[in-house]
Amino acid sequence: MYIQETISVLAVFEPPYKLKPVRFKWSGRVFKVREVTYLWKAKEGDTEIYHFSVTDGKSLYELSFNASSLIWKIEKVET
Repeated sequence: MYIQETISVLAVFEPPYKLKPVRFKWSGRVFKVREVTYLWKAKEGDTEIYHFSVTDGKSLYELSFNASSLIWKIEKVET
């Protein structure tokens, strides 16, 4: 299911300089990221968008981080 909503994300930087989402808040609920299953980078013009496929152990979510605006979005959900 395509969502494309702005969300709040708690993330950490791990060596060597890797961004990793830890938790995110969507629709009033907090989801703990158990695993980042895949990571890729895309470009929109000069802007880098980092995409994270993550799971909370129940569902698969695609989160994106816009490196210019610093905005996180939930792009898709697979249950």
